[in-house]
Order: sequence, then C-alpha cells, then structure tokens
Amino acid sequence: MTTHDETERKKREELQAEIEDGKKKIRQFENREKMLRQKLSKEERRTRSHRLIVRGAVFESIVPEAKGMTNEESATFLWLALTSQTII
Repeated sequence: MTTHDETERKKREELQAEIEDGKKKIRQFENREKMLRQKLSKEERRTRSHRLIVRGAVFESIVPEAKGMTNEESATFLWLALTSQTII
C-alpha cells in the first residue's frame, strides 16, 4: 500500500469517527430534550393542580354549602350564578 492510500484511509476513518461522534451527540441532545419536555410537563401539571385546588378552596370559602354538593351540583350552581341576570 502506498503512503497516499494510507493517508486517504486514515482520512476516511477520521471522518467516519467524526460522523459517529456527531450521531452520539445528537442522541444525547435528543435524550436531554426528552427529559426537559417531561420536566416541563410535570411542572405544568403541578401548576394546574395548585391552581385548581386554590380555586376550589376559594369557591368553598364563598359558598360553604359547596362542601356538601356533588360535582354536578357545584357546576350547576356556578353556571346559574354566572348566567343569571338580576331583575331590578
């Protein structure tokens, strides 16, 4: 084998190694992205749960009878309270 052939072979091997390294980094970034998306989703769920709990507590503090209501009764109560017009 000539020196030129060996040099070309080494270049190809180096390029192939660089490609493999790039693929490895892509997989690492994709895994990192997946982890971050899961973390964001978990944080969004936590925030929503907190908001719903706080709003439910506010509703129960304003309407103490709500504690004894079913979910359907509570929804109907709120709907009627928000859609009814006061007659003067």
